[in-house]
Amino acid sequence: MEKQGKKIEDIDQLLAMAGSNLNILEEEVDIKVQKEYFEMLNSLARETKNYQALSKQYLENINDLFDENITLEIKKRMLVVLATLDEVTVYRAIENFSKQASPLQKWSIIALQQSRILLQSTLLDDPGIFISTGLGGHGLLLRYFCVFFYKIPEHLPAYQQNILKNETEAAIHKAKGQVEFMEFKKEYATTLLLLPLTTELRSLFTGIIDECNEFGHFLHENMIITNVKKLSEEEIHQLLSNKNKPTSIS
Repeated sequence: MEKQGKKIEDIDQLLAMAGSNLNILEEEVDIKVQKEYFEMLNSLARETKNYQALSKQYLENINDLFDENITLEIKKRMLVVLATLDEVTVYRAIENFSKQASPLQKWSIIALQQSRILLQSTLLDDPGIFISTGLGGHGLLLRYFCVFFYKIPEHLPAYQQNILKNETEAAIHKAKGQVEFMEFKKEYATTLLLLPLTTELRSLFTGIIDECNEFGHFLHENMIITNVKKLSEEEIHQLLSNKNKPTSIS
């Protein structure tokens, strides 16, 4: 990873360089949408003269964002280009557009974050660092979707559910994170939680499982941890059906 020509070796160095100007995309936005957005940005930016002309055109016609007769593809390009202009009026326009029910709502959320960071960077004279994942985050915390698998594929008794819930909450709280929800299914339990960037995930969750298994050895040692998306029941069952138990993913 690099910032202003300096190679960043690890998360600690990244945080030290970013200081207070570290931005995490908070909303859940599909990784495919994010990839498409930044690919379009890079493609347009490569044609410098054309990009400058588009910037002028889209700024002069910014209300086209709200025109139902303008195609979604043009609005995509508008949002990508406008988000690179350090104008408060542009930020407000993108913000208003992002609040509307639209097929481009997720797209506009990325553009809004880009515009916000640009304005902050202009004021602070520091480009800052932008981190985005499929599940988003909150403040300086990243969101993760986790699946604990039971040793025996049947509903956990209430006391074991409480053990898993309490041990998870205690460990996540100690790690300065937050548990947003936990749900118990017949063969597994899912949880959505927030953790700091510097969290060592493997040791954290190994510790939770080990603590729980002191009371009946009811959890499988392997689990799923991802910040890409919430897995559907079908996706989880597909992993369960595999001969080998799933290992952690990201």
